[in-house]
Amino acid sequence: MVGTILSNFWVALFAFSIYFFSAYPFMEGLSILFNASVLGIIFFVLTFIVRAIIGFVMENPINIEQEMAVVSPDVEAEPEITSEKYAEIVKSLLKDE
Repeated sequence: MVGTILSNFWVALFAFSIYFFSAYPFMEGLSILFNASVLGIIFFVLTFIVRAIIGFVMENPINIEQEMAVVSPDVEAEPEITSEKYAEIVKSLLKDE
């Protein structure tokens, strides 16, 4: 989690720097700092969203669910014991006594 926040700060700093150095000679100092700070905050938040999307695509939860379905045994695939089979089991137990 710390790495994610630090990388988001790097992206925000990069966006801040690009805007600051491209607008420096053409605008006043206060407006440059305000606009560059807003842009840095926006890029900081957008980086969280982009990293979440990339993580979702890389994880691919649909394939994980399919793999879990293949690995885990199906309960429905096992034959159910009917009342007739219970009756046969009980009869065989009574005969053994």
